[in-house]
Amino acid sequence: MLRIKRDFSGFSQQVEQQCVPLKQVSVEAYIKSFAADVTIKQIFRNGETKPIEAIYCFPIEEQAAIYSFVARIDEREIVAHLKEKKEAQREYIDALQQGHGAYLLEQDEKSQDTFVINVGALPAGKECHISISYVSELDLVQNGSKIRFVIPTTIAPRYNPDKGGISAPSGTTSKYVQTTPYTVEFHCRVTKANVSRVSSSSHPIKIDLAQEDVYVIEFAQQSTHLDRDILIDIELVNNHPNTIVAVEPGAVMASFTPTEEDCQRAMNNTEMTNEFIFVVDCSGSMEDENKIGLVREAMLLFLKSLPVNCHFNIIRFGSNHQALFSKITAIYNEENAQKAEQLTKQLKADLGGTELLQPLQWLEKHSPRQGRARQIFLLTDGEILNVNEVIDLCRSMTNSTRIFSFGLGHSPSRSLVKGLARATNGRFVFIPPNTSVDVHVGEQLQKALQFCITDIKVKWNLATDVTSAPTKMPPVYANDRLIAYALANDSTFVFNHNSSVELHTDENRLGEAKIDCIPQVSNNGTIARLAAKALILELQHSKLPSSIGQNHSGSLQSRFQHNQPSTIPTVDEKETTKKRIIELSLKYQILSPHTAFIGVEKRVNASNADMVLREVPIQISADDEHLLGSQQMMNFSAPMMACYAVSPPAFRASMKQSNFSMDCACFNASGASRSSSMFNSSMYDECCMPELLADSDLYNDESNSNAMDLCASPQYLIVQEKTESWPIDDQDIVRYLISRQKFNGLWDLDAKDIEQLTGKSLPNFLSFNNNQQIVIAAIVIVALETRFATLSTMWHAVVQKARKHLLELLNKDANQLQSLLERIRQEF
Repeated sequence: MLRIKRDFSGFSQQVEQQCVPLKQVSVEAYIKSFAADVTIKQIFRNGETKPIEAIYCFPIEEQAAIYSFVARIDEREIVAHLKEKKEAQREYIDALQQGHGAYLLEQDEKSQDTFVINVGALPAGKECHISISYVSELDLVQNGSKIRFVIPTTIAPRYNPDKGGISAPSGTTSKYVQTTPYTVEFHCRVTKANVSRVSSSSHPIKIDLAQEDVYVIEFAQQSTHLDRDILIDIELVNNHPNTIVAVEPGAVMASFTPTEEDCQRAMNNTEMTNEFIFVVDCSGSMEDENKIGLVREAMLLFLKSLPVNCHFNIIRFGSNHQALFSKITAIYNEENAQKAEQLTKQLKADLGGTELLQPLQWLEKHSPRQGRARQIFLLTDGEILNVNEVIDLCRSMTNSTRIFSFGLGHSPSRSLVKGLARATNGRFVFIPPNTSVDVHVGEQLQKALQFCITDIKVKWNLATDVTSAPTKMPPVYANDRLIAYALANDSTFVFNHNSSVELHTDENRLGEAKIDCIPQVSNNGTIARLAAKALILELQHSKLPSSIGQNHSGSLQSRFQHNQPSTIPTVDEKETTKKRIIELSLKYQILSPHTAFIGVEKRVNASNADMVLREVPIQISADDEHLLGSQQMMNFSAPMMACYAVSPPAFRASMKQSNFSMDCACFNASGASRSSSMFNSSMYDECCMPELLADSDLYNDESNSNAMDLCASPQYLIVQEKTESWPIDDQDIVRYLISRQKFNGLWDLDAKDIEQLTGKSLPNFLSFNNNQQIVIAAIVIVALETRFATLSTMWHAVVQKARKHLLELLNKDANQLQSLLERIRQEF
């Protein structure tokens, strides 16, 4: 892959160190079962001669319940109190005007995963230590086999559609920079119960196994920058329990993970025609870290896996949006499948900004036909500012539409990706750089092709009155985890040994957990805080009436409008929701978008008249470095964009005339680049053309050899029409087989392919059936189901499609199909 090296020789440290008051960030976490208790520590130091007001914007997971904010300066400790946001802001301002010190922690109301810390009037030469503590649920991923712990570290530059460009977060003027003087330390303890392995796909880590009850995890290297989220994957033992119960005085948590059998019973074999609409981010921010390459991989697997005769469309979006088909959907047939594959191979990050609202508004105006269910697959890095507006729109589509959202890159907007899925009963997944996209796509597609369990009810048998949180259970899929909380009206109530909780739908009982030994008793308030946070999130994401796209059944005459019920949310409805959020926040002492932590440090005979503002710069993630040009900190965007439109000779010439140098980076087996990149080779196919590679003055000999290796890389098994050599790695073989499947489920393979796959010649199998296409399809099915069973998430949908078509070709004789597959299986 050709990688552009930017020449920063004329670009010194973007922000002088004496102007950056934040010196160090550390993260301490304790993970037990379903939750994490995290403390983030930040050290601010004023190295200037005047007092400063330090402002720092940083991310925390949206579902985090922040319960503590403490500042330490000299020998004093200031424990902040939680108050309504406006009251806290007034107290902060008043304290500074009176010459005191003040410390304020706020959550952004527009982007729920963005927080702002304000350190007011830090005296010259002084140091302040900030501690922020929170608890958070952990996501269950990869069909329930792993728990994923995420610490977001940077806020991606967000596109503001009102300004048509990038805006600083939370109304500040904070700058994005390539490198900052502050770094992060990480220390995490994970309880060993039901855990088989701990790993990280984001950072090198070292694990201390010597402790009896916990694994201790730290970074393996010093001076780690905050340029990517911290990801810790905790693999569970195979026989981990389906139901978990945790108890503390006044609160109970029950976790339920349904099996495929549970879902099948709840679905009652109902069938419905699906529409599949792929909304693909092609904005400029998608070009780095191979994000657009991941999209191409994902789209190819999606297209190969679609059921025949379903309806689909592909919508590219950036500053504008473009649909593959002019109508809202087109039938999935051979001709349309070819058009879609051709578009997929040519996808580029060339549409400018990130106007996600527009394509979603177009879809909202064109509801699916009666009897159809719409599944929207959104692939984006989520770098937008109007998150709430987008989510509010999607809530109006929940009766007919589910959104399956993919967050790509080092720092996607987690509140957007999660919020869209939650608001529409869909699912979300985050795909960091340098990982394989296939498994994630396969999982999401399986979810989209199955019905989820809805209308779940919880019956608490606890011998006291409780509030269930959330009040309405969200839908759940097979191997997903559903967490329900109960808050006793008496917060000191202790549950007895006869307590239990039941989960059921109107027609089926899903599970029961009995509290027969009072397991995992805790007294630190974790469960109550998580329950209150669940109630707050439910209120934030609750569906208020919307006037967008509504079909009024009454008269259309304007003179009658005052007699018809309004569908626009009233001020009273919004204020009632806000008031309830504030009440929950203050009662359980957890931060919300409408409350803030405020701490005041009383000072005697002090003045803040000469105080100066210092906004801590935000280190940009590795996949967003190209956006630094928007702040006029460097100017490499013009030659970069020119590369898309020129021929290879012109491309070489433009590179020679600029301050860019070029080398190559090969891909690993998963198809992800081993190094950070400005371009990816599958985006610019000409990069591997001999005339470009022959121009050796553009790169050194080592890079040249890497470039030649790239042309034969397994990554291209998905992108190219056909390769000369048979792949070796199992995942690459599966990718190759998927890429060779026709739209109807059969395979475009020849005798040489079959011999490579089975070790036997094709004629050995033709005695089983005289139709060569049937035999080849059956061989591939058996190969995938036997040799590549561990990769079933990747190939499940394509095999289902192939089986269905074979059954049709065999006159729906299931016994004949089973016999054919069994005879071929015996040959393996």
